[in-house]
Amino acid sequence: MNQTLASPPAPAGLTGTALFDLLARSWTLEAPVASVTLDTAGKAAGFALADGRLALVPLDDPDSPMQRIRLELDSGRSTIRQREKPVAPPVYTENLGGTAAMVAASGKIGFLAAAADGRVWRVTPRGQVIPLSREARPLSALATDGRGLVALAQEGKVDLLEEEGMTRRVGLLTAGAATALAFAPDGQSLAVRLAEGVLLWPPGQEAVLLPFPGSGPVAFSAGGGWLAASDGDQGLWLYRRADGSFGQIGNFRAPPLSMTFGAGDATLFAGGAFRLAGWSLDTPPLDGGQSGALRSGRSGLVLVERVAAHPDRDLVAFGTAEGAVALVRPGLPDEMLLCPGDGAAITALHWSACGLHLAIGTAAGGAALVTLPPRLFK
Repeated sequence: MNQTLASPPAPAGLTGTALFDLLARSWTLEAPVASVTLDTAGKAAGFALADGRLALVPLDDPDSPMQRIRLELDSGRSTIRQREKPVAPPVYTENLGGTAAMVAASGKIGFLAAAADGRVWRVTPRGQVIPLSREARPLSALATDGRGLVALAQEGKVDLLEEEGMTRRVGLLTAGAATALAFAPDGQSLAVRLAEGVLLWPPGQEAVLLPFPGSGPVAFSAGGGWLAASDGDQGLWLYRRADGSFGQIGNFRAPPLSMTFGAGDATLFAGGAFRLAGWSLDTPPLDGGQSGALRSGRSGLVLVERVAAHPDRDLVAFGTAEGAVALVRPGLPDEMLLCPGDGAAITALHWSACGLHLAIGTAAGGAALVTLPPRLFK
């Protein structure tokens, strides 16, 4: 049975819309999903589970929607046939610590995973687990630059190491334990989230403390010109690196658990509201969130918890506390619903670097890779 891609169908049940059923591979995993990471080679998605394991699935699909699309010569419309080949089951790793592992993309192969007790492993796309180190003290955060450098946070310090051999390159003393780390896209700076603020650290040089107290995630824009940090309460901080100007955006309904910058460093989006919260950075919200506000999608009664901007297109995915996932264009009211929601919160949302796949994870152990052909958005 073929369906056209020109007009996405209406929702059809809790498993997803008819469009989702045609475009997605989905699994019910054996534990709640805490996060999802895609490797730098574009080979696999790693779902970190609450019980300490990783569930690995390949991005390559022998029955991909890209292969199932046909162009009707008489009408010029694109149609897609139903999947014929079964979806491959996920590969589970051994337990890596009893609670959700910290996971980042390796600069070599696959993923790096760290347990709170200090153990660090390399996990290959096929599920092989290779011990790399055992730190003497518990770890609180992990980040990689995708080029072979690893940052590990412990109580009172952050160390920068070479992934090959886990050789320590340089360290930074901190007041307490960092709760989040993020490399700038050029790898020349590391953002370190502490309770009293965010340290912006060019490794080997003196760190600058940005006066952004709180907790929660930190994120650089793809071009590196902007830094956003949750304040752990009902807002976030926004910092423009070119001139050091900053502002606090408040009045969220809940702490933003997720934030994302749009392609070209032109926009910022965050969870924590009853609709997708977003701003144009042409008129940045450095005045408390009033400037540049973008009304995207529709307002509802359920919090948006996870957001992910497409790496190339003017397109944003968001997931709600009840499990719905939709796609919107910034500043426009229309939404393309992928999953209507089954009551389990979306806990992970991530685009592949090529922009073809959207990875989704839920608090009930639901997982999916949605392959979205470019012609769907023409």
